[in-house]
Amino acid sequence: MSEVIPEDVIEFAREIFAAANSEATMTLARQPAAHEEHLDFQLFAALDRIGPRIVPISKSSIEVDTHWLGGRRFWDGRWEIADIGVVVVLRRAGRLVWRKVALLQSKRLYSREIPVVELERSDYEIGIGRLVDRTEAIPTRTQPRTFEFTPECVYGAMAAASHQVKIIEDYMRRHQMPVYYSLYNPPAMPYWGVVPRNAAFPLGQENIPLGCRVMTAQETHEALARLPIGRTPQFQELVVMASPASTDAYRNHGWRLESFIADELLRCRQGRLFDRDNDSDLHALLYERTAPIASLIQISIDLLPETP
Repeated sequence: MSEVIPEDVIEFAREIFAAANSEATMTLARQPAAHEEHLDFQLFAALDRIGPRIVPISKSSIEVDTHWLGGRRFWDGRWEIADIGVVVVLRRAGRLVWRKVALLQSKRLYSREIPVVELERSDYEIGIGRLVDRTEAIPTRTQPRTFEFTPECVYGAMAAASHQVKIIEDYMRRHQMPVYYSLYNPPAMPYWGVVPRNAAFPLGQENIPLGCRVMTAQETHEALARLPIGRTPQFQELVVMASPASTDAYRNHGWRLESFIADELLRCRQGRLFDRDNDSDLHALLYERTAPIASLIQISIDLLPETP
């Protein structure tokens, strides 16, 4: 691979994905029962605010586009392989040089006290009426409730030896396409909060040393394999080997989202590279009606023409 991405482009990508990470993390901190899809939306909304940019040193352009399909989990009786496909497209003076793909399967940590009602097939079939057509009595919202995230909290929508683990492994083996887990966490561990919050309480951002983390599917599945079949993993159990030289206090829980994008994907340490105009695996991922992703983030980078 002869073309590399300039440093100022990588640092700009790190900055905007750090802001997106912050938005999703603080949404979880304020709404501990938020669905994974809602947290994905926060990433997309933050990235959509950026618009096309030209970075000052290399004069390269970078643009982030998002596309949401939704509902793929239950499409045609299949489970999706990933919630978000991340595609990097590198061009020089408009000419395609290469493309790179990484697939993110989103999972969120559950708090101890506030239950999360996962979306089911009926939610997709019946529609949004289920949200507003509730006439039964519900617990009062006028009394604040505390909630807490601790190392014993679980990623409730994943389990050891589940069907989804099997189909992700089968897909990676069949298509040589890397899959990663995007893990939504609170700002720090442990973390506690109150819902409903006082309306006068500011919504300002907090320091976020933990936040959204990314682990490879291989590392994640190895951690799950150490658990009894069917058990959901705790935060403290879903860990990876990490460099002791890193200053990241949570380095054993994966890359920060922005570090994964900037240092692993854009520097071509992770993801799958496509340097041909036409590739059957890429076509199957992006164009077939049984495509296994629910949404897409495309990072388009255009370099200046080569100097003679």
